[in-house]
Amino acid sequence: MKKLPKIYQNEIKKVKNNKEVFDSLKGENDLKTSFKNKNLDKKFTNLSVRDKIKELINQKSYIFNTKVILVFENEEKECQIAGVVNNHIITMDNQIIKIDSLKDIKIFEK
Repeated sequence: MKKLPKIYQNEIKKVKNNKEVFDSLKGENDLKTSFKNKNLDKKFTNLSVRDKIKELINQKSYIFNTKVILVFENEEKECQIAGVVNNHIITMDNQIIKIDSLKDIKIFEK
């Protein structure tokens, strides 16, 4: 075989970007830890579940930009709401949840 000419390679000294990396394949994103330094939004504290959903839909920003914790009778689930259809909430991870099964929705300040 005949030798090919060398290709120019620029020297990589120090890379200063990519200090934090998010990997969605490593498991569920724990929103409770990301909410540690955030407070509950006080305008939502005294509302019922249906009223909180109406307020989320009618807010200025998109509903799926708001991270919430859905409180059931036995557990809490962190998610982002994609939309509301009839008596169901559709989450960003394609789960369908009955609104009647919710005890509360915790909404945090942005």
